[in-house]
Amino acid sequence: MDGGEPRQPCYPARVSADVPSPTQTPSMRIEHISIRNFRVFREVEVANIPAMAFFVGANGTGKSTLFDVFAFLRDALQDNVHVALTKRGGFAEVVSRGQSGPIEFEVKFREDGELVTYQLAIGMAKGRGIVEREILVSYRGHGPLHWLDFSHGTGYAVTADRIEEQKLDSPDILAIKGLGQFQRFKVVSSFRRLIERWHLSDFHIHAARPSQEVGYAEHLSPEGDNLALVTQYLYENHRERF
Repeated sequence: MDGGEPRQPCYPARVSADVPSPTQTPSMRIEHISIRNFRVFREVEVANIPAMAFFVGANGTGKSTLFDVFAFLRDALQDNVHVALTKRGGFAEVVSRGQSGPIEFEVKFREDGELVTYQLAIGMAKGRGIVEREILVSYRGHGPLHWLDFSHGTGYAVTADRIEEQKLDSPDILAIKGLGQFQRFKVVSSFRRLIERWHLSDFHIHAARPSQEVGYAEHLSPEGDNLALVTQYLYENHRERF
């Protein structure tokens, strides 16, 4: 990811085609993720991710770290980058050993068939984690469309008919958090909802073995100890998928 000031985009006159309306539920699936300087991952790329994927490896090879990437992004969205880092011991504990940063993520996903790329670079300034660069781009037949480009809390975002210069309250806030609340930034809002809907469980089989009391659960708990209840819910309410 290149640094520097946010770039001014070049767009066709119309940029809102095929963007889902607020009443639609977009179909999204992550296809690719790149990670740099995040814990044990100095540089890792996972491409061509299917709808259901299994990651197998010995202890200490990074399986839990991979899933913590998604948890980190969700924490950064719900609070801010500084809080997400602090929950994990601070920037020095999160950045890969021997590296000074920045911590970088790139997530590629499809929304109703359209490829969208989100890039995030995190650094430090005055003892706090900050967003060095945040970009959201979609790719169509006539080239890339930069829907969002921010650096150190300032940048621009694109609505249906214009480019808006914006300044966030703090450089540790994700632009997709601040702007994703407004439906005029529809692509940004869609990606924000994708992260908000992630449900993560660090599942351990021994926790699921005890019999569960009668109850109700749609999602696995973080420990996976309500597996029986979730299985019952799926069987009763989504039998074809079950």
